[in-house]
Amino acid sequence: MTRRQALVFALAICGALCLIAGYKLGPKAYNRYRLSQLQGRQVYDPSIDASKAFEHGLLLAQRENKKLLVMLGGNWCQWCLALDDLMHKDERLRDYLDKHFVVLKLDSAGAKQLDDAWGNPTRHGVPVLIFVDSKGAVRHVQETESLELWHGRILGHDPRRVLAVLDRWS
Repeated sequence: MTRRQALVFALAICGALCLIAGYKLGPKAYNRYRLSQLQGRQVYDPSIDASKAFEHGLLLAQRENKKLLVMLGGNWCQWCLALDDLMHKDERLRDYLDKHFVVLKLDSAGAKQLDDAWGNPTRHGVPVLIFVDSKGAVRHVQETESLELWHGRILGHDPRRVLAVLDRWS
């Protein structure tokens, strides 16, 4: 092997190692940054009466001729905070939600009675999206793992997949 061939081979190996390191370390660095942005947010109020909040949300949805979307989650859950953040920052999602849904965010621990009545949708993990019809019956339970970016390697959700689920159940 000539010196030039050895140099090209060494550069190719170094390039491959850099790509592998970026693939492995890039998401970790991004997730650490993303988590620092989300920490401390209080999206779910654990002190509210979930049943009363559900009744109020249902009445509001009926009055506004919208569907009720219940999000079960917790302030301790990075995925819950990331989904909430996406729903507020992504203009298409925010506008779609405002037009078609009344969104009710309930702390999963505080909504245990509703969770049990709905067949324990939190068994899929949190956040979980519950689509409720105008009579208060559950139309669909959507786990959110399938909506995550890079199969959960990146702390975030794919806005196109989230919008598709919302569109399907609006």
